[in-house]
Amino acid sequence: MRFALKICICTVLIVALLFGVLGQILIARSFRTALRFRVQAAVADYSALASAMEAELYGISLYYNTASPAMYEEILGRAGSNQGVESPCALYDTDFRLLTASSEDFPETLDFSELRVRRFAYRLIRANDGRTLLDTAGCVSISGQNYFLSVRYDATDLMRLRGEQIESLTLLHVITVAVSTAAMLLVSYLTTKPLRRLQRFTAIIGGGNYSRRARVTTLDEIGDLTVAFNDMTGAIEQKVEALELNAKQQKDFVASFSHELKTPMTSIIGYADMLRSTELDEEDAFMAANFIFSEGKRLEAMSLKLMDLVVLDKNDYKLIRGYARRALGHVVAVVTPMLEKAELTLNLDIEQQIIMYEKDLLLTLVTNLIDNARKASSPGKVITLTGRRMNGRYRISVQDEGIGIPKEELSRITEAFFMVDKSRARAQHGAGLGLAIGNRIAEIHGSQLHFESELNKGTLVWFDVPLFVREKGGAE
Repeated sequence: MRFALKICICTVLIVALLFGVLGQILIARSFRTALRFRVQAAVADYSALASAMEAELYGISLYYNTASPAMYEEILGRAGSNQGVESPCALYDTDFRLLTASSEDFPETLDFSELRVRRFAYRLIRANDGRTLLDTAGCVSISGQNYFLSVRYDATDLMRLRGEQIESLTLLHVITVAVSTAAMLLVSYLTTKPLRRLQRFTAIIGGGNYSRRARVTTLDEIGDLTVAFNDMTGAIEQKVEALELNAKQQKDFVASFSHELKTPMTSIIGYADMLRSTELDEEDAFMAANFIFSEGKRLEAMSLKLMDLVVLDKNDYKLIRGYARRALGHVVAVVTPMLEKAELTLNLDIEQQIIMYEKDLLLTLVTNLIDNARKASSPGKVITLTGRRMNGRYRISVQDEGIGIPKEELSRITEAFFMVDKSRARAQHGAGLGLAIGNRIAEIHGSQLHFESELNKGTLVWFDVPLFVREKGGAE
């Protein structure tokens, strides 16, 4: 069953039930009120008639010792005529036996059980001709003797009025249910319209179009649901794009790895076959062996860096605190020999701060960045290592005056196996994995590698590490 139809049916059922119950209550209250007024009028007539009969009976008792049925009939008739009571009435003795009656409809014995504890009682009865009668009875005390006077009033008009009210209520009930049904169908249709629109968008997104967004048209819970749905769609879109990018990177990684592995292996196999099958002079044999050694070293470097990538992805590293100058001083000690050999100058501008870092990984990262700067620089150039507190963290940067990196290559510089100048990288036993490993090390420290470069002017690479925060909240 559709949600809009459920809303409509539930609402109409509630309206119908409430209307029916309240209508019956109102009709019952109206009937009881009319009946109470009729009973009050009957009590007034009864009191007047009882007083008249007391006077008549008292007069007869002065002249006669006993009263005959004819006398009772005459007394009842005269008292009724005097008081203008046209309703049938009857008189009963102390034992509830009939003495006289103006109509044959009265029973021989009065069966009002309430009269045993009350002086006046009434009830509604159905006459033989189908009329509804208000049957009343009360006790009349004359000269110390109790009599019971019963008077019956026509109450058919009360029942007819009640029936008319029930008919009117039924008609009004039907009209109300019909109108409320039509109104609730319209309201529920309009209320659930955003849900149907959201359902259509769900089908669109299920088809792979994650860029579409549902339009928010209400400020209620359905509007909140639409906003949450759009947020979920955006998150799914980002995840899918990330997965697609990751799949593409893995595909490129496998292709690049296969290519990087195939090239040196082909050269190694070719030169090895030459040494095995051809008589070479000493110089050519040395050249072939040297090439095999060089390509073997490049394969070794590539395999070691691949292992580093795997290890960095699988281990959780704990950062320790230490002084920035001491941590970076280890790097300076490692790179100084190779920079001197390349006739390059290393400038240091390191602000002393207590930082949080992983000792071996930080040494590997900064050493790799300086080594890359060395490879891109010509003799006589300057490489600058800087450490500064910035924006609540400690920024470490390496700047060179080398050949620079084209802007279109900067976005891919940290991809595995990517090399800006492949011939120069391979000549220096590069595998295109150093910056990929370096970026992973930066991520372990809560950062990334950032590059700023200009061709033939140099490159600036920077990342940051956390500062040590004391327990009281101060950083040093």
